[in-house]
Amino acid sequence: MDEHKLIKIGIAHGNPNGIASELILKTLNDAHLLEICTPIVYGSSKVLAYHRKAIEVPPLNINNIAKVEDADVKRVNVINVTQLEIRVEIGKATPESARYADMALLRAVEDLQNNLIDALVIAPTSIDPVLLMHPLLNTPQEGFQIWVNDTLRIAIATTAMNSSDASAAMTQQSITAKLIALHAGLTNDFMVLNPRIAVLALNTPAGKEEHEIIVPAIRAASDKGVQCFGVYDLETFFASEEYKKFDAILALCQDQGKTIFHTLAKEENSLYIGGIPHIVASPNFYSTFEQAGKNATPPDSLRNAIYMAVDIYHNRQTNAYIRRNPLKKQYFERGSDNEKLDLTKDDSALND
Repeated sequence: MDEHKLIKIGIAHGNPNGIASELILKTLNDAHLLEICTPIVYGSSKVLAYHRKAIEVPPLNINNIAKVEDADVKRVNVINVTQLEIRVEIGKATPESARYADMALLRAVEDLQNNLIDALVIAPTSIDPVLLMHPLLNTPQEGFQIWVNDTLRIAIATTAMNSSDASAAMTQQSITAKLIALHAGLTNDFMVLNPRIAVLALNTPAGKEEHEIIVPAIRAASDKGVQCFGVYDLETFFASEEYKKFDAILALCQDQGKTIFHTLAKEENSLYIGGIPHIVASPNFYSTFEQAGKNATPPDSLRNAIYMAVDIYHNRQTNAYIRRNPLKKQYFERGSDNEKLDLTKDDSALND
């Protein structure tokens, strides 16, 4: 295990008319980042330069490259995803800006699939990253959101926006699978030993979904060795601060999970996509066009998404190293009672 490897973090630029460029410029101006990773921005150095002048932030030491292999570990690297001129209209969502964001993401995902970069961070775009990852990465698993900050992790089991849509989208098998995947992610990616997971109720009071889907799913996951508990009424669970006893919480729909998380968490929280083999993270917001060009958005969330991706990479490497060199079997059958101990052997035989 190479503890000193400077890992390559791909950053998909996001929408050029939103706050993505501002966040990237502010985040990558932190020299400390170049000590822990090699950033590779998939986008346009001209777009970054345009935004830098607009918000008057210090210039970046940019290295324009054609492919990942040319990256300089001491500089911010930019892969220009198009040779066409990009019209920047700060604060406006346009079809052209959306196409540019798609090009940047597709190129970054291609390099991620080919293991040319170690992790991908998606700067604010107009589409929820979790909706893109499964088809783009062509993985057998479907990714799911895990909202993360220093003290709280909330995973969302479905892409349904509300409880009525979630009811139609979930099955006992799908909830069990999410609990198992969440347990594995907490163990391998976040290095949580024997994680405890709370499962929220979909209805208050408990209804058909709780009795026929969620509770059986919890039992099935428990039978697989997952420490999961519930179901918990959302309002009571958080009002009583019961959630602090758990390493993660599984919500059933977007409204439920996001609303609670953003109520409790600060601006530096980030999004991690669980349940897929690749490392994909994102800041906690999408293309905020209203704030674009005002130099008013702090970079904390994007910076923490990068830090989280780096930490998860090293955690996975550590786990792989541990499993690659398991301890030798320390217990052997004693044999029959009439077997005699031979005390004539030399002590050096003990070290053979």
